[in-house]
Amino acid sequence: MIESDYIQPEAGPSNSPYVIGNRYLNSKTNYPLTLRYIGPLPPPSSSSSSTTNEQIWLGAEYDNLKNGKGHNGIYKDIQVFITKEKGSASFLKYSKESLKKGNSLIDSIENRYGKIINNIINEQEDDLDLDSNSKLLISIKKEEEENLILGSSENSIIVKVPNLLSVKKKISKLEKIKNIGFEEEYINSLGGNYEIKLILKQRMKNLKWLNLSKNLLSNWEQLLEIVDHFDGLETLTLNHSRIQSISPILPSEQKLKYISTFRRIKELHLSDCLLSWEEISALLPLFPNLEVLHLDANRRLSTLSILEDGLSSLRELRLAGCPLTRWEDIIPALVVFPKLEILDLSLTPLDSIPSSQIKLDSLKSLVLIELSIAKWSDLDNLSNQLPNLNNLRFSVSPRPASNENSLDDQIKNDFTAIDDKSLRSICIAKFPNLIYFNSNIITKTERRDSELFYISFINKYISKNEGNGKDWGKWEELIKLYNITQDEEGIEKKLKIGLKGKMLNLKVYTSLEDYKEFKEISILPLAKISLLQKKLIKLFGLPINQWKIIQIWNTKKVNEQQQLEEFKLINVNKITNLWEDKECGWWFEDGDDIFVEFISLDD
Repeated sequence: MIESDYIQPEAGPSNSPYVIGNRYLNSKTNYPLTLRYIGPLPPPSSSSSSTTNEQIWLGAEYDNLKNGKGHNGIYKDIQVFITKEKGSASFLKYSKESLKKGNSLIDSIENRYGKIINNIINEQEDDLDLDSNSKLLISIKKEEEENLILGSSENSIIVKVPNLLSVKKKISKLEKIKNIGFEEEYINSLGGNYEIKLILKQRMKNLKWLNLSKNLLSNWEQLLEIVDHFDGLETLTLNHSRIQSISPILPSEQKLKYISTFRRIKELHLSDCLLSWEEISALLPLFPNLEVLHLDANRRLSTLSILEDGLSSLRELRLAGCPLTRWEDIIPALVVFPKLEILDLSLTPLDSIPSSQIKLDSLKSLVLIELSIAKWSDLDNLSNQLPNLNNLRFSVSPRPASNENSLDDQIKNDFTAIDDKSLRSICIAKFPNLIYFNSNIITKTERRDSELFYISFINKYISKNEGNGKDWGKWEELIKLYNITQDEEGIEKKLKIGLKGKMLNLKVYTSLEDYKEFKEISILPLAKISLLQKKLIKLFGLPINQWKIIQIWNTKKVNEQQQLEEFKLINVNKITNLWEDKECGWWFEDGDDIFVEFISLDD
């Protein structure tokens, strides 16, 4: 349903200052809203006429659902007006002070940076040949402009600020401004007269990014006028907007006007704008050079479909928080974006990734934070459909533990039962071109260890359960890569040899005086120091939850008396520090000595 379908016929006074479909603020609460109805309650029927003394009401749809009265424009079972979102409607008693308009963009710019035209005169002032009287007037004006008013009108105070005029001049260099934001200043139009608009367009050619989030703009014609006055504009942010949807069928001349102006926009932010895919599909063809599109948290965006007029330049699409449930609808819709490299589907209710012959070869980066997918096949299908993925951010929503199956059975069918470190290793193995996983770089050593771990992991569950390694993604490719035979003995032998050469073998001392009493421990170079602490606490037979009492020092042997075998250990560096948890390979080499002491956490 397009926005125009929500506009209701007006039944109020002909001299009303309000227009149905326009955006306002509630004068009492300052909550933004869209006006949907003006008239009596209940509305007059077509056969009756309202009397002049009837109470007039305003039907409002609030931007924030919580500000509505829980209904959808219904009064005594009569549908007075229609809302986009259930429960967001409210009726307000009509008065000329019930609602207030927002601010024009030009007024907001001048309030922040000074007069657009006057600033030009002020900047040229030093070059003018002025008589003594003119200079005196300017001097008085400058002195007045160094007074700053603080506080409200009733309790305001005047503070003299030295060089305030020069500060104003410095920040009012409109020609130098590249980024500007008026979020929650409720911009409702461009504003200004013809002369001011002309000067604004000349002076702000270098503006690249404009943020008008939380605005009171009603339609895209208003946006068209605003964008037309910033020739260099590339990024337009309109988050939390409720702009009336554009018609999917525009007259050719009007459509060309939109395209001609909006073609300069490369990045568009429309998060939390209550947009449906139908409305987005009507809008996107007007932005032919769009490269980045943010549509996060659009609660009406529940499905995707193929665009007839795809965006050939789009490389980043963010849909986090949208109620998308079907991967099989998503991936065909994305094929029309041949340059798409970055996709964010975090916090969506997707719970499966079915197999598909469609591949997104261009996609390089994927964000899937707090998803509900859980099967190993989901990861395998994702890997097959995104063959060139090199950056993955991934986590699953917490699930209650199941007591119906054994842990082995759970892990065989559901990867949410394994620990984060193992999941990282398996994801690295399943996605052969990954360079980053959860923002951490994957080294060649970690990839090799992860792939060998994955082979061992699969072998463990094949040997315990009926199954075949071919059922697991990347199994055959990896055993060929490492020249491993598919029998259990061959796998374990290869893994043992492969991992052994990568382990750090450390000697552990608890006394600096006696270098002959030590224990030995092995750990991978990529393991964190915190993991070494946990392995040490187990080595000494202490509860695992007390691992933080372990303090580790680098040590070296010295011979103070220069006598044979009269060695002593000394501390070199404290390894366990609260502010860092480096990898063991950063601190140690194979064969190093370490000194361990036990501290009290109460100290």
